Amino acid sequence: MKTATLVSHFFKLLLPVLLLSNFSALAQKTTIWVVRHAEKEASAPSAPNSDPNLSEDGKKRAIALAKVLKHENIKNIFVTQTKRSGQTAKPLAVQARILLRIYTDSIKPFAKTLLTNFKGTKVLVVGHSNTVMPLLGALGADMPLDKLNEEDFDMIFKVTIKDFGKVNLDVYYYGTLHHTSNLPEKYRPDKQNHQQYSRPVTNN
Repeated sequence: MKTATLVSHFFKLLLPVLLLSNFSALAQKTTIWVVRHAEKEASAPSAPNSDPNLSEDGKKRAIALAKVLKHENIKNIFVTQTKRSGQTAKPLAVQARILLRIYTDSIKPFAKTLLTNFKGTKVLVVGHSNTVMPLLGALGADMPLDKLNEEDFDMIFKVTIKDFGKVNLDVYYYGTLHHTSNLPEKYRPDKQNHQQYSRPVTNN
């Protein structure tokens, strides 16, 4: 009888632990930062489809990106095969000692990989003007713009997948302001009370 009582108490104590463990697994928060590559050098008329490096302004923006994400505990960085994408992420990768991962999948399979294999982590993805908005949509977030214009370089999108799949999107400006698209009012940094990235970042 005494043994049965001890076993009963053991399982009563174990059940809350298991429930808390399962809740913790379900409550994992995933944060995915998405940016377009920084400013690039102009392509020569004779080679319009070349793979240009970042311009001097682009290099400064890459440094600004590393500064604003310095304390975000990014664990994985994904870039495309282009020089400008990798160079945009390089300062942060060096700073955080992270090896860049190249992604080649189309948007939806790549988003599924992020949501499945990198759940509960913090990730940076450096894309292109024609891939940033589709990736936000594939991650389950709103798309504040139909697409990024050619002169949109200063926006950083933070996708947070919260408890039980709830998705939240925050948008910031970072580095020297450089955009022509106007964000909807609800996503403008001054409307979100998220000011920390909305001012130009210096190289001090």
